[in-house]
Amino acid sequence: MQRREFVFGAGMASALATMGWSVAPAGAKGLVAARRYSVGSATVHVLSDGFFPLAPEMLNGVTPDEFASLLEQAHIAGDMHPTAVNAFLIETGDRTILVDTGTASLFGPTLGQLPSVMEALGVDPASIDTVVFTHMHGDHIGGTVVESGNPFSNATLHVASADVDFWTSEDIQAQAPDDFKSFFDLARASLATFGERVETFGTGEEPLAPGLTTIPLPGHTVGHTGLMLESDGDALMIVADLIHAPAVQLAMPGVTIGFDTDQDMARETRLKTMDMAATDGMLVAGSHIALPGIGYLETSGEGYRWTPARHQYG
Repeated sequence: MQRREFVFGAGMASALATMGWSVAPAGAKGLVAARRYSVGSATVHVLSDGFFPLAPEMLNGVTPDEFASLLEQAHIAGDMHPTAVNAFLIETGDRTILVDTGTASLFGPTLGQLPSVMEALGVDPASIDTVVFTHMHGDHIGGTVVESGNPFSNATLHVASADVDFWTSEDIQAQAPDDFKSFFDLARASLATFGERVETFGTGEEPLAPGLTTIPLPGHTVGHTGLMLESDGDALMIVADLIHAPAVQLAMPGVTIGFDTDQDMARETRLKTMDMAATDGMLVAGSHIALPGIGYLETSGEGYRWTPARHQYG
């Protein structure tokens, strides 16, 4: 897809209208927590940044009645889908890797919990040597742009060159809706906080650290990327924003979200990846799947069901 052909999906106007997640109930709080798993000799912490309420108007391919019915079947009260925002801390060998950085104060009171979670775990942001952006939407990069400065001051940033090119393009920004232009400014600001410590990767599968490899998952953004972690015969696939509303998209995997850069490609990528994960029995982690955020996809009728992985204590 040529950058000048960037298309904001149907439903984008509604999505932008709720930007800042002002629909969150007054006084609502995010779920401040983490979960730890072993993948071979590597350790993965799923870190909760909180959640945001997702309105049906932000999804494409599902009617309001279908949306309401699926929430009811999932025992979700209310008329919005509570969508989690997770980051992932990977400890492998002598490397400490943070995948995405949360939202900071960008999106309202139910988010921005990542610093508190890291503090509770005793994780000093300055001890992280590598930050990976799965893509450059604000809920994944916001934690680097804070008043006190980028807390990941010793980390090298790894990010897809396609996303960097897209989100730093003045031409594309000029074509974007006015309310969306600030996303481009945020991306530039985030990159600037890393200075010369930015390394880009291409559209293939590329190693970032021992046992950690990129997986191209285009459609949500042009450079949307997952990660495969492999250690001592075990594996975990981080699928990032492949799924935003599990209660809806597990039953109807063809449903897309208004923030998908290319709706058709995002749908195709989701269907292919979910089928592969279910067929191969892969352990999967998602950026917008509620804690524990790690589990297994299994076929169920024309869709899928999600079985969370058992939390590992001690």
